[in-house]
Parts: sequence; structure tokens; C-alpha cells
Amino acid sequence: MKKDTVIRLIRSKKNRPLTREDIARQLRLLPSRRPELDRMLGQLEAEGSVIRVKGGRYAVPKELGLVVGRLEVNPRGFGFVIPEKDQGGDIYIHGENMNRALDGDTVLVRLEPGRRRRSGAVVRVVERGRGEIVGTLESAGSLFYLVPDNPSLIQDIYIDRAGLKGAQPGEKVTVRITGWPSKHLNPAGEVVEVLGKAGVPRVDTLSAVRQYGLREDYPEAVLEEAGRARPGVPETELAGRADLRNLVLFTVDPDDARDFDDAVSIERKKNGETVLGVHIADVSHYVPAGSALDREARLRGTSVYLPARALHMLPPRLATEVCSLQPGEDRPAQSVFLTFTPDGDRKEYRFVRSVIRSRRRFTYGEVRAILLEKNPERRKEAGELAGLLDDMSSLAGKLRARRFARGAFDLDLPESRIVFDEQGLIAGVRLEESDLSHWLIEEFMLAANEAAADFLARKKAPLIYRVHEDPDRGDLEEFAEFAAAFGHPVGNPGHRRELQKFLDSVRETPLASVLQTAFVRSLKQAEYAAVPLGHYGLAVSRYTYFTSPIRRYPDLYNHRLLGGILKNAPPEPEPNLKALARHCSQTERNAQQAERNILQLRKLQFFAGHLEDRDRPVFEGVITGAKNFGLTVYLNRYLLSGLVPVSRLTDDFYRLDRTRTRLKGRRTGRVFRPGDRIRVRVDKVDLTARQIDFAIIPGEE
Repeated sequence: MKKDTVIRLIRSKKNRPLTREDIARQLRLLPSRRPELDRMLGQLEAEGSVIRVKGGRYAVPKELGLVVGRLEVNPRGFGFVIPEKDQGGDIYIHGENMNRALDGDTVLVRLEPGRRRRSGAVVRVVERGRGEIVGTLESAGSLFYLVPDNPSLIQDIYIDRAGLKGAQPGEKVTVRITGWPSKHLNPAGEVVEVLGKAGVPRVDTLSAVRQYGLREDYPEAVLEEAGRARPGVPETELAGRADLRNLVLFTVDPDDARDFDDAVSIERKKNGETVLGVHIADVSHYVPAGSALDREARLRGTSVYLPARALHMLPPRLATEVCSLQPGEDRPAQSVFLTFTPDGDRKEYRFVRSVIRSRRRFTYGEVRAILLEKNPERRKEAGELAGLLDDMSSLAGKLRARRFARGAFDLDLPESRIVFDEQGLIAGVRLEESDLSHWLIEEFMLAANEAAADFLARKKAPLIYRVHEDPDRGDLEEFAEFAAAFGHPVGNPGHRRELQKFLDSVRETPLASVLQTAFVRSLKQAEYAAVPLGHYGLAVSRYTYFTSPIRRYPDLYNHRLLGGILKNAPPEPEPNLKALARHCSQTERNAQQAERNILQLRKLQFFAGHLEDRDRPVFEGVITGAKNFGLTVYLNRYLLSGLVPVSRLTDDFYRLDRTRTRLKGRRTGRVFRPGDRIRVRVDKVDLTARQIDFAIIPGEE
């Protein structure tokens, strides 16, 4: 009995919804299989594929003119429902039509006809996106309430004294909603857990963990299995693997990397061809399908890297020791050898199960010193590996050029890295630019992933694809209007080469980070899927993840497929691959949101520290917007936006001019416009609202 069979049966009776008994009778199920049907109907209802209507009968939402999707609430009060596949575009939800739904909930929506914008109203909540809500406990007189950390949770939650459970105002807590009598009132709740005093770094990190439902501890069975794993490769395993321990290979990772799952090798042949080896830790050797380790890894979906703390998909003993490609240690791996012509065209590839021994761990900084700075001491220290890095640099340049020539986008978005002092407090924020040391490994991992997708697809394996669907034309046109307001026309936004030309043209401007980020946000979000929907950003028809099985479950899943094929014993197909892909997409989004949340908070805490300085430091910014209430300013070095309130522009009375894009002084005629460079100081930091205000330094006004 398959889910699709049950859905088709229910859909076929759209004019007469079916009861459980009707469905069992139509499918001719024996009584012993009724529990299986009950479980399946429960799953279908939870994911919104079917709903229960009057009399406990089942129907398919689409047949009743209803849509199921995930609600995303804007902090200003309205929201959008992002429907499941094949149910049309996003649906606008007015604040009055939320019907007690919260950000992240899966909801059932009734479309409102006759509206120019696709709009609707929430009929009911299918599934809550979060069981508990994290925030700061506040009080006003005898009234206690929770201010959620997530600004998209726009209602405060009232808590009576009995529900405080010892919590005090000013503490971070988690709260469970216990009642919501009317959509016109705020929900009521009770404290579930007291996390600690707000503003303490450890407490803030724990708050992010709770807010996004991240898993901290591992079940005992998982730790027991991890404890039995032994590093190295036993003799019994060598017989079925290619012995590559004499091959010169090494790892290249960030300075603060906590696990090493990929190593590289290279060979220049006499005919001018190059053989690139990409060697990935064979995590599937230690994590069998269906084991406790596997079940936990699947639930987590991905590792989460927070400042000063990592929540690994696998127990740390496996992630950082047993599976990790430590220098000088034998490790089981899955290797792919890719042969490239002198022009960088892939000629062939070959996958093998292997045993490897990494010669050395390089950091990006060390590779930068060898390849870009040509540091003689570093090159001498690296010995023969310096020459191999030169060969790799040459190949990576060719692969990169060919990738862009086929239409892949060249985006060099910098990253902010928090620098901590010995006490774990923020000492600074460092902007990390992408350069050759990063590109080298990036190109090799892309090549290995493309080969894995091609190999597994040719073998008709049920793999998990990494997909990035084509953007909506309307979203690209909206982005083009946004960019034009800054004086940077896009041309034809529907043509990828025009888009790349635009990205190249703004690369050296103060607005580069703002415009590139806006472009990325105009695209659809990359995710996982059970079918090859293509990858717009990479300009390939099929792509998958293979190179990070220590920290991503889809990679581990694909490793099992590959390992089975190489052993002539393909693994059992996943019974519901679509649901697994959707789950991995959601866990990835949760991890990204948690990482961004805590990184943003750490930056604000860093800036808040400057409020105590007698001589507050000056920051270079660029104006990215002008409104009646003030100027939006972006600090490129810190990847952070803030506001200069119009009340802080004290040298004149400023208001929007006729273009509605610039602030102009009535007396002086001075104009503040998007794209202008400006120098500011920190004026105010609101950690609860995650907002920062700047003041223009004297003499700049």
C-alpha cells in the first residue's frame, strides 16, 4: 500500500469524501492492515496531502479549492503562504486573516477570488511549526508576558503567575502556548524552561538552539554505537578497497574547521591531461542504514556551526576523529578520479572504494601564502606539495572559466567571522574574502558532485538531488527595478549573461555586497529533491551532494547508494524519498537561520560594547535607502545594516524629494542618496529588536 495510491483513491471521490472504512473497503484491506492505513492517513494529514472534513471524511485540499502551505509572517503583520509543489505561487495573507496561525506553521488556506494579488485566508492550522517559543520574559506591573526572539512571531504571549515556574523578568525562557481563546486576543502560555539571563553569550546560543528546534544531546544507543567505532581500516576491509595510501593527497580547510571530510590529489600526464583525485571520507562504512547513528543523523539532517559551538550531525567522536581525514591516519574513503583535457574539459571519471592516508592538513591561509603571496618559506616548508598546489591552481582556473562560460554565476559574497578572546567574548568581526585558496577546493568539489550525479543517474539509483529551480521572471524584474534605483541598470533580467554582466559591473563598487545579496534573494532557494529539477545557479541539468557526508545527510545517503553499486550490491530504495528530501531541506533552512540569528546577535553585542567607549570608533558605510524616517546604512566590513534616524540629521530639516528615493535638506539643499559613502558612529543598539541606530559623525551632516 503506497501513499500515492491512497491519495489517488481519495481524489477520485472528490464529490463524496471517504471515511477510513470506505478507504479500507475500496483497497480491499484485511483487518490486520488497518493499523498500517491509520498510520498512513495520519502521515498524509500531517503533511497536508489530505484533510479531514465534516463527519471525519477525507478529501484532497486542492479538490475543495483549498491550498496547503507554510506560513511566513512579516514582522509588520502580514504574511505569505508558500504552497506545496504544484499548487501555484505564494498567497498573501492579511493580518486579520491569520486565524491564530504563527510563523512557520503549516496551514490550510482558502483562496479569495477576484483579487489582483493571489490572496487568501487561513482556514486552520494543519501543523504547528514549533511546539515551544523562545524569548525574553518581561513584566508591566502585575502582568507578565514573553517577547519572542523571532520578530516574525508578532504576538506577545501572556503568562499568569502560576505559569512562571520560577522565571524572572529579564530571563530567556521557552514557553508553551496553552490557550488562544480568540484571534483578537494574545495567546496565553506557561514557562517550560528557564535558559538564563538575557545577554549572556552562552544563554543567547542556547536560546537559538531552542528557537530552531536543534538537537543537542545524542540518545544513549547512538553514543554506544559511536563508541564501538574504531579509526583506521581493518585487514578484512582492505580486500574490497583500492589501496591509495601511497598516493600523495592532502586536505585544505578553513583555519577553524572542526571536521575534514575531503582530500585532493593531482597527476599531470605526459599527453597534457590532468587526473584530479577527490577523496571523501566513507562515513557510510561507520553509519549503516537503519542503525541508531543513521536514525539520529537523519533527524538532524545537517551539522550546525554556531560561533564557538558546533552541533554535529554525527557524535563528535565520529565527526572530528574516527571519520575525519586526519593527517598520517588510514581512513576508508570513496574516491573519484576525474580526467581533464589540457583545456579543462572533463574526459572521463572513475569511482572506487578506497583506503587513503592524508599527507598534510593545509589551511586556506597557508595555501594563500603559497599560491598568491609566493611566500618562499611556506613553499619550502610544503616541499613537493607546493608544486602539486601549483598544478591544482592551474586546473581550478580552467574549471572555473569553463563553468562561467556555460552560464554559471560568478558571485563572490564575503563572509563575516567572529573573533573571540580567551574569555569567549567578542574581540572583533573579520570580513573573509573569497580568493584562489577557496576557489581551488570549491571547483574540485563541484566537479566531484557533478560526476556523482551523472554516475548515480546513469545507474538509475534513487539519489537525492541538489536543485535550484529557475527564478520567477517577476522576481528578477523586481530586482532589476531595485538595482536601477541605485543607478545600476541590469539590462534584460531574464538573460543570465546580462545578469552576470551586471554582477561584474558592480563588483568593485561600495554597493557590491548589497546588490549581490539582493540578487541572490530574488532567486529561488536551493533545496533537495527526489527528481533532477536542474541547478540554475550552476547552469547544470543535474547536480547532487557527495562531498560532505560528515555534516550533511543527503551526502551520506548518496554515499550508501554509490558504495552499494561499487560492491555490486545496490542498497534498498528509500520508501519515501520525496519526504526525506523535503525533511533535509527543512533541517538545512533551520540550521542556516540559527547560524544567521546568532551571528547577527553577536555583531550587535560587539557594537553595543562601543556605546561605553569615550571615543566611539568611526565606521565606513554606504547609504542603501532613504525614507521619511531616516537613512538605511550598510557597513560592508561587517555585513550589517542600521538606521540613521532623520532626527539625528540635525543640520537641517530633511524630507523625501520628488523621486521618493533621496532625502533633501530644505535650507542647505544637501542630498543623501543611495550609493553615497558615509561615516557613522553607533548611537543605539536594541538587542531584543535586533536593530542598530547610527549617527553621522560631526562634519558629515
